[in-house]
Amino acid sequence: MRAVAFERTGEPHEVLHLVDTAKPQVSPGSALVRVAARPIQPADLAFVRGQYRIRPAFPQTAGLEGSGVVVQAGASGSIAEDDRVAFRSPGTWADFAAIPIARLIKVPAGVPDDAACQISLNPVTAWALLREASVNPGDWIVLTAATSTVSNLVGVLARRRGVRVIGLVRGDEEAARARCTAGHILSTDRPSLAAEIGGIAGKRSVKALLDSVGGQLIPPLFETLTPGGRIIAYGVQDRGPAAVTNAMLIYSNLTWQGFGIDRWLEQLAPVESQTMYDELWEMLRDGTLTLPVAATHGLADFPDALKVDAAQGRTGKVILVS
Repeated sequence: MRAVAFERTGEPHEVLHLVDTAKPQVSPGSALVRVAARPIQPADLAFVRGQYRIRPAFPQTAGLEGSGVVVQAGASGSIAEDDRVAFRSPGTWADFAAIPIARLIKVPAGVPDDAACQISLNPVTAWALLREASVNPGDWIVLTAATSTVSNLVGVLARRRGVRVIGLVRGDEEAARARCTAGHILSTDRPSLAAEIGGIAGKRSVKALLDSVGGQLIPPLFETLTPGGRIIAYGVQDRGPAAVTNAMLIYSNLTWQGFGIDRWLEQLAPVESQTMYDELWEMLRDGTLTLPVAATHGLADFPDALKVDAAQGRTGKVILVS
């Protein structure tokens, strides 16, 4: 079979190459899947660079997400041959992948592969962030990097639940407005950003700050949070330190937590997992939730796909198809 593999960490365009290798072996707890589609995500590139929470084991097949059809089901009775599935597991940039049964998500009829292959990371992350934020209808949340895929998905889910959103962007607010699902857009360049958030939501009325940026942007935003509010860090665009004192947390009883999707999913009860996927599939099928595709490329054309993925102004994911 074909696989896009690497033997050392580094820049993807330098270390990835197409190889011919044997199909992976299937254990009783896994299934062999013929992979149909795989999105290129920032996490995939960080994985290749050795900067992601999941570490490569060399020689390593690239890719952390995909969708396809089960061709060998292992010993589990929950998954059968010919089932369409989505999954998140290392090694998806190949014709076949051995995926743990617990990582397989059944794909309902009517959901195309280019959408199904994206379900297990960004939509799940958005759903999970809102759950962790413990927000109710009428509550306010603030999103950093409001034009990002996850932030836009959070915006859609929040609107569905009656949660109100302020999105923060760098640069021109008007240019960002068409690309955001947040109800209000503010630039982080504003000198009195916290006060302007308070002017929209009310002083100290923000229930949760969902942050994928970090660094010095974040501490001044603590003063917008209601007592008992929550800061959830799920990204690291700025790797610099944030100057936060214990007093900033203690005096308002704030909770500042890190969020990683893999550990979160491990702790999710099966019944709640099913509730989550049922809602996301329903939203995909009725068009409430969209997962745009910027371009599709064959697996062997991954170098061109990486170039498209790196292009400025791209809308949607680049998908590698078989």
